[in-house]
Amino acid sequence: MHKTKISFKWRFLIFLGALSFFYIGSSQEINGHVLNVKGFPIIGATVKTSPSSKYTTTDSEGYFQIHIQPNDSILFLNIKHLAHAPVQITLSELKTSSSMTITMPDAVTNLDEVTVVQSRILQRAINQSQSIVIIDQDFISKNNTGTFAGALASIPGINTMNVGVAIAKPIIRGMGFNRILVNNRGIKQEGQQWGADHGLEIDPFDIENVEIIKGPASLLYGSDGMGGVINITEGTRLAENGNNIELSSSYQTNNGAISNSLEWKGKHNNWFYSARSTYQDYGDYTVPSDEFTYAGFNLPIYDNRLKNTAGKELHFSGAIGYDSENFESSLHLSSFNQKAGIFTGAIGLPRAYNLQHNGEYRDIDVPRQENSHHAITSNTTLNFGPHSLELDLGYQRNNREELSFPGAHGISPEQVDSNLALGLYLDTYTANLRFGLNPNPNHQLMFGTQLQHMRNNKDGFEYLLPVFKSFQLGLYHYQSIDISNNWMTNFGVRYDIGSHDIERHLQPIYDPGTLLPTGEFTERTPEFERSFDNISASAGLSYKANSQNHIKLNLGNSFRFPTAIELSSNGVHHGNFRHELGDPNLGVERGYQADVTYLHQSKSLFLEVAAFYGYYTDYIYLSPTGNFSPLASGGTLWEYRQDNAIFNGFEITAGYEFPFQLHADLALDFVQNLNLNSNLGLPLTPQPAVVGKLEYDFAEFKRVKNTSFYLSGRYNFQQNRTDRNERETPDSFILDMGIAFDVIIANQKIKCILGANNLLNTAYFNHISRYRLLNLPEQGRNFIFTVNVPISL
Repeated sequence: MHKTKISFKWRFLIFLGALSFFYIGSSQEINGHVLNVKGFPIIGATVKTSPSSKYTTTDSEGYFQIHIQPNDSILFLNIKHLAHAPVQITLSELKTSSSMTITMPDAVTNLDEVTVVQSRILQRAINQSQSIVIIDQDFISKNNTGTFAGALASIPGINTMNVGVAIAKPIIRGMGFNRILVNNRGIKQEGQQWGADHGLEIDPFDIENVEIIKGPASLLYGSDGMGGVINITEGTRLAENGNNIELSSSYQTNNGAISNSLEWKGKHNNWFYSARSTYQDYGDYTVPSDEFTYAGFNLPIYDNRLKNTAGKELHFSGAIGYDSENFESSLHLSSFNQKAGIFTGAIGLPRAYNLQHNGEYRDIDVPRQENSHHAITSNTTLNFGPHSLELDLGYQRNNREELSFPGAHGISPEQVDSNLALGLYLDTYTANLRFGLNPNPNHQLMFGTQLQHMRNNKDGFEYLLPVFKSFQLGLYHYQSIDISNNWMTNFGVRYDIGSHDIERHLQPIYDPGTLLPTGEFTERTPEFERSFDNISASAGLSYKANSQNHIKLNLGNSFRFPTAIELSSNGVHHGNFRHELGDPNLGVERGYQADVTYLHQSKSLFLEVAAFYGYYTDYIYLSPTGNFSPLASGGTLWEYRQDNAIFNGFEITAGYEFPFQLHADLALDFVQNLNLNSNLGLPLTPQPAVVGKLEYDFAEFKRVKNTSFYLSGRYNFQQNRTDRNERETPDSFILDMGIAFDVIIANQKIKCILGANNLLNTAYFNHISRYRLLNLPEQGRNFIFTVNVPISL
């Protein structure tokens, strides 16, 4: 019986071989497209013939092509990709090779969506052994808050540090500022991210695909990648020649926010192009409170509305590119422009009478921010068979202006020619080069270099930062090896150098009685230079026990050079109500981290458990001195210091599909830290939270499709592990709900989302919000209606 089975097997293979030889003899190539279950192309999938070992990888459109000889022995095609289950195709079952379309099902992974990734070389590297989440435009629309960072706050392990509702920045596992790197279309975004009141200058409508790396990523991205990376990649392109237009609009009831974004996307043969324009206009927002606290005094909030929190935003972007079999290049331009009021009770010396509204809730008065971010980015890829070369070039101009009344800063208005208190103008030049080698389908090597040059200029009657120039250069090597179908490993090493050239600043001294200049000057910052270098490494292991269970382990040594701000600041940072003083002697900050992730995915159940631990030497942080600032309206004096610290925590994400169109999600995240010098927690550590969500899918109707209703509750635990002079934050519960559906009108699918945030109008605090210092609760009840109208031409 045993011999009979073997004989039958070989006869069957010989029969398939004969058919495949006939198939191959009629065509000298095998080609086609590899797609995911939603029809999007998969980049970087390995396509290998068997028994012969010819292979290639798919391009940006999921296309592959293998040239063969008539005498090649080819029975099967094996298609592999880290984010998908492997697929084997029997060639004899195919009718033609010229129209081959292969669909790969999702594998055990924590990717919410499989989307187009800009860099083919980096794609496999960042998905190897770290905890990664991928989201798309639908996710951002369903979690719309008006800012890009705000939409990310529903992901376990990610929180938002905000100033009101218009300015927000992400925090990953308790780390933020210059420890979280935003990689925008291949270029590290630079926008004075050191400040708690500085948001991301990114159009939330101009984002289709985002990869979020939770944990250290310094090896591939350099300094500032210590806590994680938010990698914004290029959006999907049209598969065929033509043009599409899409209008996205939303309205929010709390502050009357009106948002409109129009996108045009097209393709003509090898050329692709797109353009987008976005306009947002919002008024003063409301909170479920009638008072707040400033400098120990309780002040009123009239009609629950925060005066001077209105704003306007206008954004433009455009791209053009060319894509062929072995060459791809694109040019992307963007311009972000924002004018946002700052709550009148948050700066200077507020009085009850100037907190009263005049009835115009969309006025943008002083104090306010006027920010703009302009960028030009070029991305080019050259393919040499399975090998490739990638070059990213970028220029950014970030303008940040803070306007205030001179009298609130101890300066007579007659002594200045405008209300510009602080102007920061940052120019950044970036170049990234990566060379990827694939000796075989199971082995990947990468060599890369990163170069960045910055220059910061200043203006205004206030002083916080000097004029400075910064330079960084990094060289790294990375390898990943598929040891077997179940085991994968990766490792790498990196060397960096950096420098800061700080200019001297003399600030005029003003008489506190007359507010006039005395003719004398004080040296706020001396002239000095600092240079740094560092070697770091990381290694990881990934084990797929079977089709349902996956374990990842990552060990890393990350680093961060001290910024020019941490070295040389010396002035009042009104965004944080304090005088901030840098230390020119700060050294390199280093971290030693371990990250383990367990993933399970079956037909009905998804479970992810991630735990992390990090030990940091010379961790840089701002610490209160206990002394008052000698500067006008300076508050208390805070100094940048270095101490050893520990971070640890975990995230649990679970989802279950019930048989009657009901889906349940549960997410829990927890992070804690410890200053090993003071034995206290570090400041601005997010509260632990647990989120539960139920979603029900309705039956489809004639013109209404894909209808789903969700109810979500979030419980924020009390935060009582705080630093000195930092308030504890009580626990809270927030209830959200919404409904999403598609309406078919004139053969066009219009996507509609109606959501309600903070449905119970709960007065709760975000521990890491800037307005937490004022005992100001977060935004009250808010209904959001969003509609997307696509038009194919």
